[in-house]
Amino acid sequence: MFHSRHPLSVFLMLGGLAICGGCSPASGGPRSTASGASTELSPEDLKAIRAADSAFAAAANAGNVDAVTAVYASDATLLPPNLPPQRGRDAVRSYWGGLLNAYSVRFELGSDTIEGRGDLAYNLGHYRFTAVPKAKGKPGMADEGKFVEILKKQPDGSWRYVVDMYSSNLAAQH
Repeated sequence: MFHSRHPLSVFLMLGGLAICGGCSPASGGPRSTASGASTELSPEDLKAIRAADSAFAAAANAGNVDAVTAVYASDATLLPPNLPPQRGRDAVRSYWGGLLNAYSVRFELGSDTIEGRGDLAYNLGHYRFTAVPKAKGKPGMADEGKFVEILKKQPDGSWRYVVDMYSSNLAAQH
């Protein structure tokens, strides 16, 4: 079975990366700035942000590190718990590659709030995660927690993660 909060789980958790497209609608209605301009994302933008999350989850669950990395901007920063920031696409690739090479993973992710304006948005959500080791003798892992992603709209209309941060809801084991 799985050991919750195994020391390697710190290395493995996502937030979300965590991630799910279409799990929940964006919350709230239109917002306004002090000047009265609407800050609501367009339906196309919300769809594209959910598509980024869906692509991440599908790629991670398939063990495809190239596709996982593709949802991050070239200058993205991944902020996993208890580790230094992973800056740039190569560092993000290395982080997720370590996980996906060692484990078969299953992410269940959901968006609770997606909001933004212009070419920036944030996605606040939750995740459940399991990892089955590919090598015998290693324990599996399970976790659940929350994530926040900051996404930037690309020239082609897609949205990519520029900041991805997640943390467990489970108590740390000492």
